[in-house]
Amino acid sequence: MTYYLGETILFVALVLTSLQVLRMHRELKRLRAYHLEFERVFSQTEAALDTIQRTIHELHASGREVVEELGLRIDAGRRVIVDLKALAARLEPAPAAARRSNAA
Repeated sequence: MTYYLGETILFVALVLTSLQVLRMHRELKRLRAYHLEFERVFSQTEAALDTIQRTIHELHASGREVVEELGLRIDAGRRVIVDLKALAARLEPAPAAARRSNAA
């Protein structure tokens, strides 16, 4: 009788342990699926960040080119202003002299 009672207790313990192992196995499968999903998402995030980094470098380079071109055009505009002022200064006394000769 004691033998059957001990055997029954051990059998119940074995069944409970087997059920716990099955539950843990399902949990591990679920965690593996999550791990694969996380790996996929992280690789996509890494690719997106690489693309963003390349885009920022390209924008920085093109922005530098725009600033340099703008600086050249500003310098050219300043030279044109100086030339126009010099031309205006040369042309302005002539009409004043012409007015004096017309008035006399």
